[in-house]
Amino acid sequence: MALIWSALEQKETILMNMKLTLKILIVILLVTAGALKAQQKWSLDECIAYALENNLDLESQAITNSSGKEIYEQSKRNRLPYVDAGSSYRINFGKSVDPNTNTIINNNFASNSFSLQGGLMLFEGFIRGNYTAYTRFKHLAGIELGKALKSDIAFEVMNNFHNALYYSGLLEIVNEQKELSELNLEKIRKQSQVGISARTDILEIEARLAEEELLVIRTENNLKSSILELKRVMNFPVTNELQLQEPGDIEFIAPGGFADADSIYRLALEHLPAVKARDQQLKSVEKSLAVARGNYYPSLSLFGGYYTGYYETNTDAAGRPISFRNQLKNNASQSVGLSLSIPLFNRLNTRSEIKLGKLELEKVRVELTNYKNQLYYEIESYCQELSAMAAEFTQAQKQTESNQLAYEVAEKKKEQGLFNVIDLYTSKNLLSNAQSELLRIRLQYLLKRKTIDFYMGKPVFGQDLLSDL
Repeated sequence: MALIWSALEQKETILMNMKLTLKILIVILLVTAGALKAQQKWSLDECIAYALENNLDLESQAITNSSGKEIYEQSKRNRLPYVDAGSSYRINFGKSVDPNTNTIINNNFASNSFSLQGGLMLFEGFIRGNYTAYTRFKHLAGIELGKALKSDIAFEVMNNFHNALYYSGLLEIVNEQKELSELNLEKIRKQSQVGISARTDILEIEARLAEEELLVIRTENNLKSSILELKRVMNFPVTNELQLQEPGDIEFIAPGGFADADSIYRLALEHLPAVKARDQQLKSVEKSLAVARGNYYPSLSLFGGYYTGYYETNTDAAGRPISFRNQLKNNASQSVGLSLSIPLFNRLNTRSEIKLGKLELEKVRVELTNYKNQLYYEIESYCQELSAMAAEFTQAQKQTESNQLAYEVAEKKKEQGLFNVIDLYTSKNLLSNAQSELLRIRLQYLLKRKTIDFYMGKPVFGQDLLSDL
C-alpha cells in the first residue's frame, strides 16, 4: 500500500512539474511574440495605410460624400410625378348642413372623405434637369476632394517619415563620430603616459568629445520630435513604439532627365484629383447659374385627383341609410387639369441670383487658372531641383569617399606625429558633414522624385490611393 501511495505521489509531482514547465513555455512564447512585435519595423506604405485608415478628416469627407450622393439621387427622383392619398373622419355637432338634402339640421352625424391626387411637372425652365446636373457635379467634386485629401495625407506621412529617417541616419553618424573620439581619447591618454603625446592633446579631444556628446543629445531630441510628429499625422498611439524601415535604393536620373516640365504638367492635369475636383466645381457653378436662369421661364404642370366620401345621413328614397360601399361608389368624383405659372415680378430676385451666379462662376474660373499656374511653376521647380540633386548626389558621394580617405590618412599621420589633434578633427568634421549632406540629398531627392511620379500618374504607394471613399 505504501508503494502504491508513493507511486501516486511521484506521478502527481511529475504532472505538477509538467504543468509548471508548460506555463513557463507559454510565458516565454508570449514574451518572445511581444518582443518581436515591438521590434517590427514599419515601412512607408504601412504607415500611410495606417494613417488613411485612422484619419478623422477622411471619415468626415466620406460622410459628406455619402450625403452628396443621396442629394444627387433624390434630385433625379424629384423629376418623377407625385401621388398623395388622404382620408378624414369627422363628427358634426349642433347645427350643420345635411349633405344628403343640403338643409340645415340639428343632429349629430359622422362622415368620411377619401382622396387620391397626383401631379407631374411638364416644364419648369429646365430647372430640375440643371439641378440634377448641379448635384451630380457637386458629388463628383466631393469624390475627387476625398482622393486629393488622401494624397495630401499620404505625402504628409511620407514627408515626416523621411524626416525621421534623416535624424535617425544623422544620429548614427554623430554616434560613430563620438565613438571615434572616445577611441582617440583613450589612445592619446596611453600615448601621454609614455610621453608620446602632450597633455594639451587630451584636453583638446575632451573638449571636442563634449561638443559631440551635446550634438548626439540634440540629434536624439530631434529624432524623438520627428517620430512624435509622424505619430500625430498617422493618428498613432503616442505611447506605442514606432520603428521605421529604411526605403530601398532609388535610381538617380542624370541631370536634365526631368527637364520636360510641359509633358509632366499635361499629365498632371489628367491625373491630379485636386485638378479634377476644381473642374467639377466649375461645372457645378455653371449648372447653378442655369438653375437661376430657369426662374425666368413659365412653368406648366399636369394634375388630377379622385375623391369620394361617406355620410351617415345619406338615405335612399325610402329613407333607408345607404351602405358604405355604395356611397363610396356614388359619391366618387374625378378631376384633371393643367396649371400654368408665369413669373411677372418677384422684386428682381431672379436677376440678382443670376448676377451673383455669374460672379461666382468668374471667381471659380480665376481660382482654377491660378491653381493651374501655381501647379506648373511647382512642377518646373521640382524638375530643376531633381536635376540639380542628381548632380549633387554624385558629387556628394565622391566628396564622402574622398573625406573618408583623407581622414584615414590624417589618423595615420597623427600616429606618426605629423598631424596635430586640431588637424585630425578638422578632417573628421569634414567627413561627418559630407556623410550628413549625402543623407540629406538622398532623402530630399526621394521625396521630390515621388512627387513628380505622382503628377505623372505613376503608382507611388503600395495601396490604391485614388480609390473612391
